[in-house]
Parts: sequence; C-alpha cells; structure tokens
Amino acid sequence: MARRTTIKDVAAAAGVSVTAVSLVLNNRPSRVSEETRRAILEAAKTLDYVPNQVARTLVTQRSMLLAFVVPDIQNLFFASLAKRLEDECRRMGYSLIIANTDDSRDTEHDVITRLAARGVDGMFLISAGESGADMEGFRLDVTRCGCPVVLVDRMPSGAWCDAVGIDNHEGGRLAARCLMEHGHRRIACVSGDVRIGNAGDRRDGFVEALGEAGLRPAAMIEGDYRHAGGYAAADVVVESGATAVFCCNDLMALGLMRRLSERGLRVPDDMSVMGYDGIAERFGFEFDLTTVGQGIGRLAGESAAMMKGRIERSDAPAGRRVVIPPKLISRGSVAAVR
Repeated sequence: MARRTTIKDVAAAAGVSVTAVSLVLNNRPSRVSEETRRAILEAAKTLDYVPNQVARTLVTQRSMLLAFVVPDIQNLFFASLAKRLEDECRRMGYSLIIANTDDSRDTEHDVITRLAARGVDGMFLISAGESGADMEGFRLDVTRCGCPVVLVDRMPSGAWCDAVGIDNHEGGRLAARCLMEHGHRRIACVSGDVRIGNAGDRRDGFVEALGEAGLRPAAMIEGDYRHAGGYAAADVVVESGATAVFCCNDLMALGLMRRLSERGLRVPDDMSVMGYDGIAERFGFEFDLTTVGQGIGRLAGESAAMMKGRIERSDAPAGRRVVIPPKLISRGSVAAVR
C-alpha cells in the first residue's frame, strides 16, 4: 500500500516550514509571501496531498461531520430530503452521515449515542414514531448529545429544541379544499400512523375543512406511509362509495392507484386521488399525481441554515422554529366529480 503524503512531505517539497504549509492549506491569515503560497499549493497538488481530518479535528475541535438520523431511508420522502440536505451540507463544507432508526425508539437511542460519541459537529434528527410515547427519554437523548441538534419534519410540542417543519394541518386543509372544489362530497382519507404528529395533523386539517363544509369523511383508514398501505386501503375506499381519496403521502397514493387499476378503475375518471409530499415525479413515477408539496428544497435549506447558525453561535437560545407553508401541486389525478 502506498504511503500517505503528509504535511511534512509538502513542506519539504516546497522548502518551507510545516507551520507555513498549515497556514496556507487551512486558509489562515499569515505573512507568507504570494510566491511561497504558490509553491506550497503546487507541491500539495503534485504530491496529491489530502488533509488528515483526524489531525485537523484535534486542532480545530471540529470534525466537519454532520449527521442526519431518519426513521426509514426506504421512504422516498426521507431519501429525497437526505439528498437535498447532503447538498446543503456540502456547500457549507461539511460531510453528512445518514443513519436509519427503522422508526424504533430503542434503535434511535443507540444511533444518537453512537453518533454523538463519534464527535459529529451537529445532528439533524427526524424522531422515530415510537418516540412520541417516550418524549422524556427522547428529550434527554437530545440534550445529552453535546452538539447542536435540529429536529426536522416531525415538529415537537414546545420550544425546547431548534426545529424546522411543514404546516401539515394546513396541508390537510389544502387537500380537502382541492377535492371539494372539484365537486366531490364523498371523500375518503388514508392517513399515516396518527400517533405521529405529522400524520395526525394532516388528517385533522382534512377533517376540519370537510366539517366546515358540512361534510364527513366517507371512510378513514389508517395506513403506514408505505406503498403496500395504500394498496391495502384501496378496496375499503371503493366500498365506501367515495368518489375521491386523500392519501397522506405519495407512496400510499401510488399503491392505492395500482390497486384501483387492478380493479379496472381509472384515475381520475372513476376515482380522484390526491397525495402528499411532492416526490413522485422526482423518482420518475408515471402517474400524474395531484399532491400537496412539502417544499423539500426549502426544508433542507432552512434546516441547514439553522444548523449553521447554531454551530457559529452556540450560545444562542434554543427553541427556534421555522414552519414552512405547504403548496398545492395540481396535476392530472384529480378531476370534477361525475
């Protein structure tokens, strides 16, 4: 195995001190002449010098690593958010570690503990679904991290930690209004696990908007935010006599549409279908899905900006919150009732 080029090798090649090389390569203020600076940079390039991040961490007390803890990386919303967040972190000069909890509180505890021990400079965290039943333990894990934490997507109650999320209650209202504006009066809802705040907020906003119009849901089915959950709910939706259905994420909407197709029903001619997230098109799905967009790019950008501010000002008060308004994305899966 070839020996790794060290900062001493660069110094020897440029005919300067190790201190001068360190100052130049780390872009620190110095009295090094422009000629010497060019010589150091040329030597580093010629020798294919790669900085030793471990050694740099010992000096700067920063690892330049951030972590993103997600409940289910196979969920396309979380996967899409991870990609956008990684882009934002790279622009800030950080690398991003992604860890999966399988929506388990026990796994989440272990993951947070291990990442904190690795010395990450900050942690983006989407809480596990089971954490709602152990909020005290979850809060304790977060406060013991020893690094800045930004809660993303699943917003906590109370201003005890920095958080960025979407106004899911308003998103549910948007979905209901869209379907009612197309003349639908028998509308079903396939929610996520309502013990998770986001799912409950979407469902509650949807039911509230229907109630203001004097309507009740044709059917309420609790799904699991997965393709199979939407597929399994489709028969119940059809049997309820609904002419339209709101699925609380795009994956369930796609699963439901597949089952409708198997039954010989067409979207939107026989059933209008609405999703939530705005990720179907990003992953190349053929369905022209009307949905409530969560603004994944803005969610990632606001989260990264909040993290950067927290790292640069560790003494700033905790509990900052950014709530992003959702946006209706009208496509071809919703049509006027027949």
